[in-house]
Amino acid sequence: MNELSMETLVCLVEGGIARVRLTQAERGNPFDGGFCRDMCDLSVELSSRDDVRAVLLTAEGRFFSVGGDIRAFTKDLSQLPRIVKSWTADVHMAIVRFQRMNAPVVCALHGDVAGGAVSLAAMSDILIAAQGVKLNAAFSMIGFCADSGSTVSLTNRMGFARAKRFLLLSEVLEASEAMAAGLVDIVVPAADLSETAEAMAKQFAAGPTLAYGAIKRTFLSARTEPLEAQLEHEAQALAHLASTHDAREGLSAFAERRKPRFEGR
Repeated sequence: MNELSMETLVCLVEGGIARVRLTQAERGNPFDGGFCRDMCDLSVELSSRDDVRAVLLTAEGRFFSVGGDIRAFTKDLSQLPRIVKSWTADVHMAIVRFQRMNAPVVCALHGDVAGGAVSLAAMSDILIAAQGVKLNAAFSMIGFCADSGSTVSLTNRMGFARAKRFLLLSEVLEASEAMAAGLVDIVVPAADLSETAEAMAKQFAAGPTLAYGAIKRTFLSARTEPLEAQLEHEAQALAHLASTHDAREGLSAFAERRKPRFEGR
């Protein structure tokens, strides 16, 4: 199945790239029960497919995502703890799978983004934003702490102290400020966003997919494992890759002074 259509998003897999687009434009692409379930189901599908060698995440409408659906929160405040546990069970698992899958994730921010959606974007491997886009921490301004992996993704990108300040003060960072803080990787004019993101996704889709996956997973444990254990993780990952087609192709191409032809295997 190369085209997936869900309640809150669509995905087209073509040429090694899974192009995921959030489609609840009229609502600001909010995080609600439907979105969290769709992201979880999507992560299962894409992380199980060998033909997915890169993921490109975009959105329709004025906003990339406004974050949590405040209207759903306020319908019955007594049910809020249950709602939080239910929604995070899905979206947190989705984030974990995207982090651990081989295919790199490229996220393109064409519009403003807030709350948990900032973390979702920050969990991508390459985050590209259009000039003028605003990234809003949002959580503490409504009396919430951060979810969606914010304490991990923001710390990894911005550093511990800067990420904590971003969340505590519910800061709003314009794209260039976010790049200076490490939250965004690349800032381009709005007219160039789609082309830049597509080029990055195509570069990944033509690359050594298994090596990308090993890099992603070994980085996940870099701050938590003792030195000896982390070095062994690196050695085991490298030894495994040494038996793959792409590693042997890369070595042969280097020796023969030609461009490698990676196949993602």
